[in-house]
Amino acid sequence: MILHRYINRQIFMTTVMVTFILVMVLVSGRFIKYLAEAAAGQIAADALFMVMAFRLPEFLQMILPLSLYIAILLVLGRMHMDNEMVVLRAGGQGDGRVVRSIIIPVLVAMGVIALFSLYVTPNGDAEVNRIFEEQKDRSALELLTPGRFHVKGDGDAQRATYAESLNREEGFLENVFVADASFDDQEAGRLLTVWARSGRLEQQDGISYLLLEDGYQYQGKPGEADYREVAFEQARVRIGEERSSSRPPKVRGRTTAELLDEGTNQAWAELQWRLSLVLTVPIMCLAAIPLARVNPRQGRFLRMIPAVLGYMLYVGMLLTMRSWIADVPGSDRPWFYSMLWIHLIALMAVFMLYFGGRLLSRRARA
Repeated sequence: MILHRYINRQIFMTTVMVTFILVMVLVSGRFIKYLAEAAAGQIAADALFMVMAFRLPEFLQMILPLSLYIAILLVLGRMHMDNEMVVLRAGGQGDGRVVRSIIIPVLVAMGVIALFSLYVTPNGDAEVNRIFEEQKDRSALELLTPGRFHVKGDGDAQRATYAESLNREEGFLENVFVADASFDDQEAGRLLTVWARSGRLEQQDGISYLLLEDGYQYQGKPGEADYREVAFEQARVRIGEERSSSRPPKVRGRTTAELLDEGTNQAWAELQWRLSLVLTVPIMCLAAIPLARVNPRQGRFLRMIPAVLGYMLYVGMLLTMRSWIADVPGSDRPWFYSMLWIHLIALMAVFMLYFGGRLLSRRARA
């Protein structure tokens, strides 16, 4: 029990530290991406932190197996460096004792990842999908950053909007500028520009409108003298499409029960992926024990790079198989399109790590 507590305490502390570092790296990169979208007006700033919160379980379910794997490599590697493993073996405590010592952290990690992958993450992805759908339905001026131009649209038509100041609670704007540019064959180069001293947002029949007051409208092609100027006291401009309910969530956002009932190749691939995240924990933790054996002269980081590359190869093969299963047309799929084969190959590799040397030595003697 003393040995178990000692190893478990070291593994727990190292896992928490590695997880924190990896989460910060991953979250920072994703946060920068969402921040750029918020600055461009594609997503509201107040929804940014909600998106990150709902995506956090997905980050953790991917990082936690790797963190536990690296923690075992570091802890056992240090024990080899300090000759603690030599003392344990001299006392009759071999790899079997070490395997029994890591059962508790492995079971805890499997339980947490199972909870995330089978329940928490799908609900979070569904919420993220709903938030992004709501952001698509919001008008350009609702996402407008005061003092900056916002361009929306592509292809044959684009709209640029600007407001000097914006009261989001009351929907009141000052010095509003709206410009519509057309690039189709009939109206190529024609520009419609509206300036108003003030304006406010309003909803009617699920459609967003901008009610402008005390302004001017200019219409024509740049470089030509046939501009039309119209002054108005009030004008209403349609700036949003009819709001609709959120689209059905993607496969990643569907619950495990829905995937079981659906039965499509995409649902089958997602279901196998969720279960594979749980299975990677015991397989890679078993692999970490022989991979952590290092000579004190070599340093405990000698096998870290090949061990991490092996983990990346394992997960990469699972991701590739998930794509293959999801891309199979129709409802039929080849019998060998299953992630179970990849897990079996990984188990064979772990078996060779433990007993491969003995088998080769016996064969050489024979």
